[in-house]
Formats: sequence, C-alpha cells, structure tokens
Amino acid sequence: MFFARSPKTSRRSSRAGDIGAPLALTCLILAGWEVLVRVLGVPAYVLPPPSAIVAKIYQDRAIIFAQLQVTLFEVITGYVLAGIVGFSLSVVILYSKAFRRGVLPLIVASQTIPVIAIAPVLVIWFGYNYVPRIIITALVAFFPLTVSFVTGLQSLEAEFVNFFRSLNANGLQIFLKLRLPAALPNIFAGLKVATTLAIIGATISEWVGASAGLGYLMSQDTAQLNTTRVFASLVVLGLCGMAFFGIVGLIERLFMPWVYGRFDLRLLTSR
Repeated sequence: MFFARSPKTSRRSSRAGDIGAPLALTCLILAGWEVLVRVLGVPAYVLPPPSAIVAKIYQDRAIIFAQLQVTLFEVITGYVLAGIVGFSLSVVILYSKAFRRGVLPLIVASQTIPVIAIAPVLVIWFGYNYVPRIIITALVAFFPLTVSFVTGLQSLEAEFVNFFRSLNANGLQIFLKLRLPAALPNIFAGLKVATTLAIIGATISEWVGASAGLGYLMSQDTAQLNTTRVFASLVVLGLCGMAFFGIVGLIERLFMPWVYGRFDLRLLTSR
C-alpha cells in the first residue's frame, strides 16, 4: 500500500536536498584539496590546505574579526545608501519621461568606468577614511539595484492601473498597493545580487586606499606572502556574503508570503 507524501514532508525533503547536495560537494572538494596539497607537497605560501586555513582563522581571530567590523560597516552603509538613492531615482524615472531620457543613459554609461580607477581620486578628495570606501561600495551596488527597481516598477500592465483608477484610487494608492507589490520580485532580485557586489566593492576600496579592513589586511598579507591568512580572510568574507544574502532572502519571504505558500486565505474574506 502506497501513501502519498504530505506537502510539508515534500517541502522538508526538498529543503534537505537543497542543503545537503552543496554541502556534500563542498566537503568533497575540501577533502580533495587537503589530500592533493599534502601529497604533492605544495608550499603553504602557494596554496595552504583547508585545515591550515581553519586553524589560522582561529589563531588570528582577534585580528581578522576586528578588521571584519570595519569592512561590514562599509558594506552595510554603502548598500543602504545605494538602495535609497537607487529606489528614489527609479521612482523619478518611472514618473518623469524627461528625467528618464536624460538620466538613464548616464546611469548606464557610468558603468563603463572601472571603479578601481575612481578609487584613487576619491581617496585624494576625502582622504584615508570611511567616506571613499563607502562611496565605492555604493557605486558598485547602485547599478543592479537601480535597474531592478526600474524594471520592476515598469513591469505592471496598464489594465491593472486602469482597474484601480476605475475604483477612484489616487496615484499614491496605485503605487503603494499595486505597483510596489508587483515590483517586489524584481526589487528583491536586485537586492540579493547587490549583497555580493557590496562586499566586492568594499574589499576593492580597501585594497586601493585604506588603513583598516579585511581588504587592507589581505593586501598587507599578500606583500608578506602570508597566504594562509589571505585565504582565511577570503573564507570569512565569503561566509559573510552568504549570510548577507540569506538575510535578504529571509526578508523577501516576509514581504512576499504569497510566493512561498504562506498566504492566508482568510485575508480574502476579511472585511
């Protein structure tokens, strides 16, 4: 006799598979890396084994996590700044054709300039402090955020807008209750992409001109051939990037319950 799986059981098994498969592959790669490095006798300054990297993270945890605090401050501040400016511009682009024609091409053209070329100029203008690093982080995250915001806000079909207008909804109500909820998938897609880009931008800015941060620490360790701690810093940055991505994903689930099967049907019958 066969029993059908409940939706909850199927969901749990699917989540277990989503987590277990990449975890197993990661363990396999790390095990192969460890064995090959030791069997081939690769020097630690060329490629350290994973066990040495983990030991270095624990051994130098005070230094690494002190520098991580600096980098995370730049990442979060630049990310929030890019989000605020990008969303504000996307709203103006949505409602102003003249602004859209004049500014949108400039936003696209700005991405042809390498950020690493702008960084020294910002250091000259603002000095070796947080300001140039936050600006660079915001610039790196700004473009995907703005494009996703604009795409999401413009994706709504005119029939829905006309329907709301037939119900005497004003412009603000149409935006908050119709256009913004419809744009949430695109908005959160851009927010998730920007999490990784913000970390990259902060690290690049610290490589170019900084006196603190994980990027600065990696540049110093690279000059001293302290490759093990360079990899340790990379691992910590990667874990932070995954955590940042996961936090935005959790927020997405909270703001979009209808996508993840948590929409309460009683809301439809409530007065």
